[in-house]
Amino acid sequence: MAGFKWAPWGVLAAGLSINLQAQTLPEVVNQALQAYPSIQAAAAQTSAARADIARARSAHYPQLGMSATANAYSSGVFPSGTSRTALSPTAKLNLWSGGKIEAEVERAQALTQAAEFSEASTLDDVAQLAAEAYLNWAKTADLYSLAVHNVNAHQDTLSDIRKIVEVDKGRRADYEQALVRMESAQLAMQQRKSDFTQAIQRVQRFWRTDMDARPVGVDKAVAQTGPLGNIPDTLAQAMAMVSPQLPAIAQARAKVLAAQAAVRVAKGQQWPTVDFTVSRQQNSATGRLEALSQLQVNAPLYNGGGSTAAVEAAVGQLKAAEFAQEEAKILAREKVALAWQEWASAKGRAATGSKQSLVGDKLVDAYRQQFRIAKRSLLDLLNVQADAFGYRTAAQAAFHDERLARVRLLAAAGDLANRFAAEPGRLLTPAP
Repeated sequence: MAGFKWAPWGVLAAGLSINLQAQTLPEVVNQALQAYPSIQAAAAQTSAARADIARARSAHYPQLGMSATANAYSSGVFPSGTSRTALSPTAKLNLWSGGKIEAEVERAQALTQAAEFSEASTLDDVAQLAAEAYLNWAKTADLYSLAVHNVNAHQDTLSDIRKIVEVDKGRRADYEQALVRMESAQLAMQQRKSDFTQAIQRVQRFWRTDMDARPVGVDKAVAQTGPLGNIPDTLAQAMAMVSPQLPAIAQARAKVLAAQAAVRVAKGQQWPTVDFTVSRQQNSATGRLEALSQLQVNAPLYNGGGSTAAVEAAVGQLKAAEFAQEEAKILAREKVALAWQEWASAKGRAATGSKQSLVGDKLVDAYRQQFRIAKRSLLDLLNVQADAFGYRTAAQAAFHDERLARVRLLAAAGDLANRFAAEPGRLLTPAP
């Protein structure tokens, strides 16, 4: 094994049987936004809410009906003016409902708005899931590659000590120590490989066709003109992104409007209703079928306190919706603030980690040269290799965490899905 080197992508591609087909971060997110089931479900719920508006409005229009009867007498004799069968058309038009119908329409409209904002929130959620899956794929790819390089570095050390042991048998313990470190590095590499393959599976949740062996175009996506670029530099700028039109806040506001309309619906049940009806009925005086016009007034006088209880329940639901709206504002601000702090922290850690990594790599090279001329012990070299690997791993993790934090910040601000959509604000629905 002295001359063997691990090649990260050659080994992995051979082991995973991946068909190569490039797909960028925007392509994966856009496919998720157009076809992911939760988005389709949210769109269907919005469509159902819109249909409920038509149902509520229908109470304003005339209600037409037809009843058919079949008559039979045991004597077989039919009274004058009656027949064996009869058709009786009816028409009913509400003239006044105490505002209940109008309130029902307003409630349906508010619930439709809530469904639309819920759909927008779902778009951001799915965009976040897809983008995080892709960026985690890139993260695990780099960490796996780093683990492979760490194994190769330990392989070089093991090769060096093997040559020394061939000359000095008393250094056998050093060889075994280097071998143990080598095996530990290989175990870490296998774990990174497992993380990488799992990350690919998570991306395939949103990308149904063949996958490339490695993410492509991530740097372009996080550039200033990319979908993940143009991040606010300060916390104040980030907090300014929390507006009343943020889907979570707007949805809560729409639910408040729906609850207000529900209170009016409940109060409307305490008022009389006036209906005008026209039907075709038999006139008992003449025995003939004639048109009967009626003006009906229905006034609730007493129903055991049911109407009052309905109003109180609706008022309680309104208060709950108002408190939920206040909570939505608080949570939205907190979510954006935490996401921005996470981004700023990862950005700082990435910069510091990069500097530490450069120093660690230089130390490894220096210690290796000194070890080869017997100026450094094997333990010194192994320890500095472990430190350098730790520095590089932390730097790579922070580098990718900064990109993941961008996704979370934009999702918290309700701007992630629109940045990836081909036409901002309009997402295409796949053909059936």
